Amino acid sequence: MSKINDILSDSSKFQVITRNPVEDIKKRANKLISSVNAKVGGIKLSPLSGDYGLEYCYGNIKTHKPGNPLRPIISQIPTSTYHLAKRLNDLLTPFTHRDYSLYSPSDFLDLLKGSSTEGIIASLDVESLYTNIDIDRTIQFILARRDLP
Repeated sequence: MSKINDILSDSSKFQVITRNPVEDIKKRANKLISSVNAKVGGIKLSPLSGDYGLEYCYGNIKTHKPGNPLRPIISQIPTSTYHLAKRLNDLLTPFTHRDYSLYSPSDFLDLLKGSSTEGIIASLDVESLYTNIDIDRTIQFILARRDLP
């Protein structure tokens, strides 16, 4: 518990809230859904209704690292926008280029095994996935390494 409390006490990443924001989020999302549904023909998004909870945090232990630090996981499943996000994902996925996306670690390994040493591999979600990494420093490191033989 002390490890997860240390992570959550980092005010640069988390803030204490004094009231439950769920109803405000539902109202804002429903206003946006109504606006989109009015402008787009065909597929309609369902408005949010019902009771929802807040995100919750838990930690997976990194057993391979000294001191067994925690990898914080913030679950969005109980939130009001979770099902909306899933629905949007279902609608948008057919329009993504499979040639430029990886869906699993095994896809990544297959790509590495079958490729030459030429090419660029990039991740578009690095900043939100690795929140404790200095992004600017990492980009500079990659750019410096790119020119090495």
